[in-house]
Amino acid sequence: MVSKLLDENAANIEKAKSLTAGLSAAQMNWRPQPGKWSIAQNLEHLNFGYQYFDAIASSIAAARAKGIIGNGPFRYGWLSSWIVKSMEPPPKRKFKAAKAYTPSPDVDAAKALADYLRMAARLTELIQKADGLDLARAKTPFGPLKWVKLPLGARLAHLTTHDRRHLWQAEQVRNDPNFPIV
Repeated sequence: MVSKLLDENAANIEKAKSLTAGLSAAQMNWRPQPGKWSIAQNLEHLNFGYQYFDAIASSIAAARAKGIIGNGPFRYGWLSSWIVKSMEPPPKRKFKAAKAYTPSPDVDAAKALADYLRMAARLTELIQKADGLDLARAKTPFGPLKWVKLPLGARLAHLTTHDRRHLWQAEQVRNDPNFPIV
């Protein structure tokens, strides 16, 4: 499970780099139509979610301290599985981002990319620290809903899948026939 998560996160990092390679700030902030996000806005949206990394790190440390170890394969309940699957691109169902997670129309594109790459590197570290834990029995809060606990493995999978979804969205922007060529 950990190796799969690491591979998914590494693929997301490479996707972000390849999607943005050679693009100007104007290109990264271009939107195909009003109400649709730019490449930079998708990256900025992903950066909001990483504020929960400290809670995940605490959950990993607590699981280690309690000796909640296991090798997998791990199975998650229907709700956790649905949460992860619901993020898989291409989206079968759209979710409106909460206002707190909605990026501004003008994003500092270089900063959004640098922040994403830094946060994705931190996610790699967290996944590595979770190696050897029972990823189904170890629990962690699900975002701002601290009383909602997900299995640690499902939460980590949610993060990599959510990143993949928004990188796919950003790729659709870049592949739009009206995308500005500079």
